[in-house]
Amino acid sequence: MTQLEHVDGIWSGIDEAGVARLEIDRPAQLNALDGAASQRIIEVCAQWAGDERVRVVVLAGRGGAFCAGADVAGMASSAATKGGFDAGDSRAIIENGSRLIGAVRALPMPVVAAVDGPAVGIGASLAVAADLIYASAHSYFLLAFVKIGLMPDGAASATFAASLGRARANAMALLGERLSATEAFEAGLINGCVEERAALDAVVGRVTAKLAAASPAALALTKAALDGATLDQYDAAIDREIAGQTELLQSPQFQAAIAAFASTGR
Repeated sequence: MTQLEHVDGIWSGIDEAGVARLEIDRPAQLNALDGAASQRIIEVCAQWAGDERVRVVVLAGRGGAFCAGADVAGMASSAATKGGFDAGDSRAIIENGSRLIGAVRALPMPVVAAVDGPAVGIGASLAVAADLIYASAHSYFLLAFVKIGLMPDGAASATFAASLGRARANAMALLGERLSATEAFEAGLINGCVEERAALDAVVGRVTAKLAAASPAALALTKAALDGATLDQYDAAIDREIAGQTELLQSPQFQAAIAAFASTGR
């Protein structure tokens, strides 16, 4: 049994077998991440990266959502107070998202995402940052950035392209197309799709047990080799996303979108 600690909307803990769990629990926001929740994930991942007890990490969301992205309501409130985002605010926002995904990618042990419900925006980036991804059938993946005048971030321009190929990644990023869990499995974005949450938990349990019993050194070196072969553009993608998103967060299109959200709540 894993004893989990709850801090800033994030549950985290390690069980006796070395399976570490990190679960987002912000149900009123569909597990959208604010600065505090993101920072907690970064801190926990940094601790686990050097903890020899941890053999595998599981990322999940509670309450029927994986993660609905960034907490746009909080961003809208902040923007309304300040009269918009300046260059410093914009860069801080995108760099925080990049650090979040970077903290997950820096974990030397395998990371397994258990996706139950929507994985949207930076939430989709977080899920696909994992090494193995399993989802329930009612889940979906959505890079909705273009709809509010932004571009994908959280290394999505690298990870989605690496998994899906250029054509399908372009459709998700440029058209904002939603990919169901079934479609995501068929397209190669995720490793498995099951009907219900109970089945998802069972599949993830079997996978993590197998990983926890394997050689940590072998898994770490294998993971690094695969990343080197498939994500060699990761750092360059992060740099391009930071530069582009910093600009777009100050654009009239995004300012109008965030103002509309502040006035209507959606």
